Amino acid sequence: MGTMPLTAININAVANKLDRPFVVVPLTTVADLTVSEFVCQGQVAWHKHLDEDELFLIHEGVVGLDTERGRLTLHSEELVAVPKGVSHRSGSQLRSVVLLMRPTVLSDRKNGHRHNPLDTDPPLEKVRLARVQALAAVPYQAVTVAQVEDFELLLIKATGAGPAATAPAYGALWLVLRGGVLVTTEDSGAVGLEAGELLMLPAGTAYRMSASEPSVVLTLVRSTADQSG
Repeated sequence: MGTMPLTAININAVANKLDRPFVVVPLTTVADLTVSEFVCQGQVAWHKHLDEDELFLIHEGVVGLDTERGRLTLHSEELVAVPKGVSHRSGSQLRSVVLLMRPTVLSDRKNGHRHNPLDTDPPLEKVRLARVQALAAVPYQAVTVAQVEDFELLLIKATGAGPAATAPAYGALWLVLRGGVLVTTEDSGAVGLEAGELLMLPAGTAYRMSASEPSVVLTLVRSTADQSG
C-alpha cells in the first residue's frame, strides 16, 4: 500500500465555506492541541475555560478581545494567548478570520492545573508577528512567539534550503504567513505551501524545507521534556 499524499489546508478556502460566525472548525491536531478556525462577526458572550489555554491568531480582519485583564484590538498577524481561567469575549464589526489553538482532549497531565485569576495579574499583551520577524535574522533559526499549554509557537524565516529533519512523535505543523515554501519528504514527495496555508506532517516523516524567496512560517514545538506525543 502506498503512502497517502500530503495535502495543504487553505485557511481562506475553509473560511469561505463558513456561513455562520463563531462556528469553530478543526483543521488539524498536534498531540492534544487542536488548531481550529472560525469567522468572527458580531460578539459572543463572556465565558472562560477552566482547564484550557487559548491562543487567538488573527488571519484576516480586526477583532476586539475583552478580558478581565484588559481589552485588546487584534489585527492581521497579531495574536494573544488567553490563560485558563480568564474570562473573555471576542467580537468584530467586520467579517474576520481567526485561528484558534487550544486543547480539545484534557489529558491527566492538565487536570488540576487550573489558575484562578488574581487582581495582581498583569494585563494581557498581544504579539505583533511583524516585530518578531525582525528578530529572526538567521534562516531556519526559530524564535519563540508565544506559549499555549505545553507548546511553544515558533516563528522561522525560510530562505534557500533548510536542514534535514524528522517530524517528532506528535508530528510537525507548518503554517506559512508570508511567501511560500516547498516541503519535500522521502515518502510522499513535495508539497508547496503558499501564504495562508498549513501542512501537518505525520510522526516520523523525514523532510526538508526550502524557499526560493524569503518566507515566514510558524510551527508548534512541545516545550517540556516529555516528547511522548
